[in-house]
Amino acid sequence: MKRVLTFLTALAFVSAMAISASAADSGKSCADAHRQFGFAQKLNLSKSQLEKMKDLRDRFRSETRDLRYDLAIKRIELRKLFTDPKTEDAALTAKQMELSSLRQQLQEKKDRMKVEWRKILTPEQIVQLGKISHRWGHKGWAMKGHCRHHGDVES
Repeated sequence: MKRVLTFLTALAFVSAMAISASAADSGKSCADAHRQFGFAQKLNLSKSQLEKMKDLRDRFRSETRDLRYDLAIKRIELRKLFTDPKTEDAALTAKQMELSSLRQQLQEKKDRMKVEWRKILTPEQIVQLGKISHRWGHKGWAMKGHCRHHGDVES
């Protein structure tokens, strides 16, 4: 019964995340433009470069779908263990290690994607990238002071 409840909770969580992601992608706004590639205008990316970056992003999302799902499930499992007074420290530690391993795998995939994105840029754009105010977020490069997405499914 406990496993069924955990599965149903996880299923509801993942469904809610999928619905919110779908809804976020349907409307175009300031947040959408900056969330996608907020640095594109600053770097004067060509349409070809932008398309290549979108293809890489879409491939990344596709290749990491199962990993992100597993991360969501492990977070739910950890939260459930953490709030159970009968859970032993060893079980919490083991679950946290599983979660950390999945996070590390996702981070490595993100890092590889960033290297691939960099290959799309010209040397001048790479230099310019270092001059603009930015940070790497779960949705890609985002410029500080602009719209940011607040939900984080990936890390």
